[in-house]
Amino acid sequence: MSSSRAFVSSTILFVLLYATCSSAFQSKATIFRLSRTISKAAAAAVTSRILASMSISTNSNGNGEECIQTKKVGIIGGGAAGLATARAFLRENELNQNTQYDVTVLESRDSIGGIWKYEDQTKTEKNRPMYRNLRTNLPKELMAYRELPWGSDGEASYVTHKDVLEYLEAYANKFDLLKCITFGSSVKQLTVLDDDQISLEWTTNAGEDGNVETHKETFDNVCVCNGHYARPAIPKLEGLDTFHGDIIHAIEYDNAQPYAGKTVLCVGAKPSGLDISREIGLVAKHVYLSDSACDKMQTFGNVSLMPRMQSVDENGGVHFSSPRSAEEHVADDVDAIVFCSGYDYDFPFINEESNLELQFTPGERRVQPLYEQTWHARCPSVSFIGIPHSIVPFPLCEIQAAAVGSQTRQQINGIPLPCLSDRLAAASEDAASGGPNGARVQETHNLASHQWDFCRKLAKISGDYDDEMEKFIATNKAIYDRSGKERKSMIPGGEDVYRETRFRRNDENQSYDILYSKTEAESTV
Repeated sequence: MSSSRAFVSSTILFVLLYATCSSAFQSKATIFRLSRTISKAAAAAVTSRILASMSISTNSNGNGEECIQTKKVGIIGGGAAGLATARAFLRENELNQNTQYDVTVLESRDSIGGIWKYEDQTKTEKNRPMYRNLRTNLPKELMAYRELPWGSDGEASYVTHKDVLEYLEAYANKFDLLKCITFGSSVKQLTVLDDDQISLEWTTNAGEDGNVETHKETFDNVCVCNGHYARPAIPKLEGLDTFHGDIIHAIEYDNAQPYAGKTVLCVGAKPSGLDISREIGLVAKHVYLSDSACDKMQTFGNVSLMPRMQSVDENGGVHFSSPRSAEEHVADDVDAIVFCSGYDYDFPFINEESNLELQFTPGERRVQPLYEQTWHARCPSVSFIGIPHSIVPFPLCEIQAAAVGSQTRQQINGIPLPCLSDRLAAASEDAASGGPNGARVQETHNLASHQWDFCRKLAKISGDYDDEMEKFIATNKAIYDRSGKERKSMIPGGEDVYRETRFRRNDENQSYDILYSKTEAESTV
């Protein structure tokens, strides 16, 4: 083939391959295999151009054979999502013959665990979402990563934050993850470069003198695992700024003692609101629990379930009403308000200079454009692990992370990401519809009962879906449904009986055994 014809052929092939392989995750092996259809010289030229455009480094041993390439992965956050993601890429090092990953986890604190590392809020100025007496609202047998089951030892299934932190430490030790983590690293800037690589800039405190050092490094892939429990969401309510008592968000709550003998309003009746109102109710004079799903006032002991909080009047009275009822209630004896109203998504390192068109407007609780709640639709080399809520977080993050890692290798059973236009269309539809629940934009990432099919879909993308994975997911659903049924039966301020139930997994039958239940005499399901 003449040099001119080779150039034309290589140019045509370049266009075709680039369209096919536009994702930064496309397997390098695919490029080499297809490029063999033209001359060696043309193949070398087109391969070089494509790999350069995709920011992939490769080496040759001189005989035209592929050598192992190294790709750099940056992970922001060393909590449950970040640990699962680090493990996923280290696992890829075992599975992938062509690519090895140099993994760097940037964790702002001095140890792993994220929100599960409790700090006494009475002794620190930093607010954390973890409070002193928290016990999980999901059983440990359900919470565990698939690769590290949390054994049913006959003890409590609903465990403390200390137990969860110890489990995460055991997970990190089992898979030697600490070697990847740089502690005390606060990410300040994420920037997508012109060659689709990602630059991260972060600061560290160097030594006892407190000097701050700035670092900058370029990565092939960045996984954002910073959680979504750092930016409190407090509704804008008429007259709230005139309230005469104390106002805090649940992120500032540590224990109930400051509320002893007082009348307290807790706004929000999701898990944290139910737990905090019950705990405060043990020492308070009275507790009002405002729930948007409530139509009329109902009192249980010293806890009153109220409709949505609407406003505060000039005399300090708090007004409650529901659009489904003509009744209005006023509480004029409230000493303190605790907003258990959730959190907004926040990525302080992503801004107008990031070259990443990411929207996360406070109040909307929606991040877009995301493909399958995970990949940035336009720049899939940036992914987000742990965005969905109302889920079982550890196993879902584990499956999410495996799907992200799998996109950088040539899969046999897996599914590659679709083209750019399809990713953007899917992300747009998901955001506009309010997600799988289809209620309102604020519910875009609320998976709830849809999380199981979501896990199945991602496991198919990674090539990990098989009979054993199905048993794992189905067993999780069975335990989740049983736990949720018991939790919903708990009345506001009532005895915390559902946390006394003890489970044992039975994956083979996609079910569970009940070792002890205070609410129902049951031995086996």
